[in-house]
Amino acid sequence: MQKKYMILCVAGQSNAVGYDESKIPADYMAQFDCDRIFQLGFWGGDNLQVIPLGPCAQNFQDMRPYGHPENPGIGTRGIHLPLAHRLLKWIPGDYDILVLPCAYGGTGFTAGEYGGYDPKTLRPEPGIWRWGRESAYYKALCDRIGYALDMNPENRFLGMLWCQGEWDNEDAAGHAVGFDAMTEDFFTRMEERFPGRVYRGGWNRDIWYNMETVAFWHSYRQCPMVWEHYRTWNEETYIPIPRDTDSNEVNGTGITAKQRSAHFGNGSFGRIIAPAVESVMARRLGGRP
Repeated sequence: MQKKYMILCVAGQSNAVGYDESKIPADYMAQFDCDRIFQLGFWGGDNLQVIPLGPCAQNFQDMRPYGHPENPGIGTRGIHLPLAHRLLKWIPGDYDILVLPCAYGGTGFTAGEYGGYDPKTLRPEPGIWRWGRESAYYKALCDRIGYALDMNPENRFLGMLWCQGEWDNEDAAGHAVGFDAMTEDFFTRMEERFPGRVYRGGWNRDIWYNMETVAFWHSYRQCPMVWEHYRTWNEETYIPIPRDTDSNEVNGTGITAKQRSAHFGNGSFGRIIAPAVESVMARRLGGRP
């Protein structure tokens, strides 16, 4: 029997990748229903294969070299696994969740090149590119969602979790223009190609969730304007994160960034951030289970 998947995309920059440098407990995976949680592979021979989702998702950026020294080769943690586990209760029992990690640290809408793209492998060229309608990242994101939906006509899109904006701190207005243009193109493109394929919703702003970043950025230059735009873009899908949420200042190694407070850490994706995202997504997915 062919598997059916609810497709969850996590995209943006470093806090969407997941830069949690803290040590991963030996029993970390035991808390998740790993039999129902998968990812669309990206690295090496895993590309475009449905594979198990571990602590470090296979993003556009390979974080395996940057994990805690006591977890060699595993990488850093993100929101992918804890959020997917929490969302299982909101979907039918005969579906699994397929996560599409589509993020790279240090990216924005207002600077840099759009990057090269391989439409055969559905992969952007390695590197820090900019987001936008012409971006290699955006092309990969759209094509990978399409690839996952095409695997089974019963597959459905569950939602887009977006965390991005820090590196446009000198041009919040430019960020807003680029973000608005890209998202409107996304909804139009997906509605034309995959009408009726969203679980409990349509291809519109109600399935795109804008998650706040770590507290460090909220008073940094024009960053507050970036998140204010996200909030007004759609209040119903805006996800506030408590300002006291742990960053890599707690139990971080500093290997991903000298400014440890710039990234969520110390297991906060599982303890605080995933529950916050779930609570907002649950409004559309059905209220109380």
